[in-house]
Amino acid sequence: MKKRMILFSSIISLIALLLLYVISLSLISNENKNKAIEEINIYLDVAVSYFDGDNYEEVSYKMISLDDDLRITFIDLEGNVIYDSKLQFNIDKLENHLNREEIINLGEAVIRKSDSTDEKMMYIAAISNNKYLRISFDTVYFTTSNVIFAVVAILAIAGLFIIEVFFLYILSKRMLRPVNQKLNELALICDNDISISTDTVDQLPEIIADIKNLINTKISQIKEENIKNETIIQAIDECLILLKEDIVTLVNDKTLNTFKVSKDSILGKNYLYLFRNTTILNAIENNLKSRTLEMLSVQIENKVYDVSIIPFGSIQTLVSLKDITEKQKIEQVKKDFFANASHELKSPLTSIIGYEQMILNGIIEDKEEIKTASLRILKEANRMNQIIIDMLELSNLEFLQNYELTDENIANILKEILKSYQTKIDNKNITIKTDISDLIINCNRNQIETLLSNVIDNAIKYNVVNGTINIVLNKEGIIIEDSGIGIPKDSIDRVFERFYRVDKAKSKDIGGTGLGLAIVKHICEKFGYQITLKSEINQGTRIEIRFN
Repeated sequence: MKKRMILFSSIISLIALLLLYVISLSLISNENKNKAIEEINIYLDVAVSYFDGDNYEEVSYKMISLDDDLRITFIDLEGNVIYDSKLQFNIDKLENHLNREEIINLGEAVIRKSDSTDEKMMYIAAISNNKYLRISFDTVYFTTSNVIFAVVAILAIAGLFIIEVFFLYILSKRMLRPVNQKLNELALICDNDISISTDTVDQLPEIIADIKNLINTKISQIKEENIKNETIIQAIDECLILLKEDIVTLVNDKTLNTFKVSKDSILGKNYLYLFRNTTILNAIENNLKSRTLEMLSVQIENKVYDVSIIPFGSIQTLVSLKDITEKQKIEQVKKDFFANASHELKSPLTSIIGYEQMILNGIIEDKEEIKTASLRILKEANRMNQIIIDMLELSNLEFLQNYELTDENIANILKEILKSYQTKIDNKNITIKTDISDLIINCNRNQIETLLSNVIDNAIKYNVVNGTINIVLNKEGIIIEDSGIGIPKDSIDRVFERFYRVDKAKSKDIGGTGLGLAIVKHICEKFGYQITLKSEINQGTRIEIRFN
């Protein structure tokens, strides 16, 4: 009875094991086939991505470098073989391929016997750049593992005792249960959707290696994300401070430079260590209590900042300080410009209207007086015209971004400008002394002409009768020095401002607009030229411009 039970149990177990063997072999065979299909699809996609319509050998070389068992065939749309990596020297003998199963069923893996090599092959084809591109390999490529499995399984059946296998299986299941639990906990660190388990201890090294790779990948992703975020934060031209409750957890370099502190002295400490401005401190305190957006403008030392205090999450706060000092200065300059422009245009316009009314109303009747009034009107009109021209020139300098640059000889431009001012020079009997050498620079000719014309025009206007102008041009730059009325020390820093004039009455009398040196300064700033001005009352003015 005992033997019968043992035999019966052995037969049942053997039958069950053999059945398991057959099913397993079938499943593995099917799995290997599916893997082969998946792999040949990948090879096809790679080949299609490389193929540009005629690089047959290049595609073949790249694919064979991936797997030397691959066979790559290119077929035209009429079915004629253009290229075959295995039968390149017998292409002419190959028959038309349009009736091949893989050509008829594009994109599907087909297993059949090759007519040309008499081997059982797996094929797949696709159309790329008006050509059929076919990938194939011997089925031995994926059937070998099936044979190996069959041999190993049979040896295992012969060598294992059914009861021992059964008890070992149960025991292993119980032993591996806590291991699987820990493996899943590790996997969850990397991805919530991953579930890992093992049925045998043999799989543990591979599974642990996979988890290690997942963790390393996750760490790399986190590092890359941190680097990207750090780069973005550092690139922002604002002070950024992140608080967790009242503790500083992040600052960018702009903040450190602005407040002249180090990271070590700020990070992990209360925000009171960073801010000293009462307005900011009160705003942060209000934000921490109410968790509402706070926006304000404050002055810190000599600069003005727009401050934004933004609730971030449940306990974090982002403090942003944007320097708007220059913006406010520019706005003030614009306001002053329009105010001065209105005033400067109003003055000659008032004179023109006044003289015209006097003539029309008959207040001025004498021909000589009318002539004098007309000349005055013409002078004021010319002055208005020059103001408008200079204003337009400044506007173009501010808003025009792209200039045509050419190689120009400054000496030739300077000579042309002096020639154009010859009449004014003769009227004041001014002596021009020059020491001019050729100087070729890459520049915008119109702007250089405007720059030099304004400087020379001022040297003539504000010079004395029988005065002199010394001009030196060499590789260092240009120096224009006159013997004119000069500029008071307290005005030297302001002569480049728009509409600023040292002596308004004298400037109006000689036709000055107060914009000439502003234009000069703007051109120098726009093109990176260095300009210096030295002057003394009744001792003349010296202007030096370096072009490099």
